[in-house]
Amino acid sequence: MILPSGRPSFVLFVKGGHSMAPEPEPGHFRVEGATLFRYSSYDTPFWARNNRSAGRWNYAREAATQYLSADPDTAWAELIRYEGLRDENGVALVRMQIWAVSLEQGNLADYGTFEKAEAAGFSPAALIDDDWTECQREAERLRALGYAGVVAPSAALPFALNVTLFGPRVRTSWGRATRLASALPACVVAVGSPPVGLVSRVRHYGAPHEGYDHYIESLAEQAREDQLWNPAEREPEIRDSADFPPRIRFLEEQQSDDEEDN
Repeated sequence: MILPSGRPSFVLFVKGGHSMAPEPEPGHFRVEGATLFRYSSYDTPFWARNNRSAGRWNYAREAATQYLSADPDTAWAELIRYEGLRDENGVALVRMQIWAVSLEQGNLADYGTFEKAEAAGFSPAALIDDDWTECQREAERLRALGYAGVVAPSAALPFALNVTLFGPRVRTSWGRATRLASALPACVVAVGSPPVGLVSRVRHYGAPHEGYDHYIESLAEQAREDQLWNPAEREPEIRDSADFPPRIRFLEEQQSDDEEDN
């Protein structure tokens, strides 16, 4: 179960007569006893050393980073997107291990929705962008702030979540107690191909993201509602003078005559 533990308050610091507002920080999430998932063809789902390849939240060969998904479909979707599989025939040829990982982890940056990213000052679009640059830079900042990882929407499967952990991890046996913080229980729970029908739900590189589009539409709808219920922000209505009562029309005409006399 993933539990939010609230957002930190922002304090305005003043030094030397100049305001020094700290950069916004995301809220904190805690994962308690959750089972997460990852595909991996190796004998472990974790990186104990720096990742060889770049990922959304890491540079190549810099800082070990673990990528996990909240459910098996999302883990499979990440594989389908990465491999560029577009039809059921291609998906049926896949033979891959799906790992289950038992996780208890606090101090995760809460970018679990596009709204939360926006509120924390981070670009919501960057969370699902095909260009990872902004997320990689943000990962550096979050590491420096002491965050243990990030909860964020999946770019591969709209309305799904991924959990990314910063730092090396090693596998331990499922159900085995350990005092080593970097050791996580994990085991293979499936070997085969993604479920039938999933490929049609995967968002591929360059394609629109249904979850992000829904977020943008909700912002537009909220803006329309705000304009409807806040008359002061609405554009003034232009009315024909014939719509006004005779007394007001008489005053307008009189004022116009006075201006001509002057």
